Amino acid sequence: MQGLFEYKLDVNGDAVVLGIDLDATSAKALVRLDRYINWADVLKLTDNDPEAAYVAERLHTVLQHLGR
Repeated sequence: MQGLFEYKLDVNGDAVVLGIDLDATSAKALVRLDRYINWADVLKLTDNDPEAAYVAERLHTVLQHLGR
């Protein structure tokens, strides 16, 4: 069964708005995906890019919150 996963990206200068619509099936799949990502390795790869490291940390937090 394929779940609902739609996104909308609005960009206006430096402002970026990302809206995501998903159902419970897709949310659970994203939570499972989070388990397969080695976040320590991701952060090592972003040592010289603090903005990317910050975004990776925020993404990890979002995926964790989906599981609650």
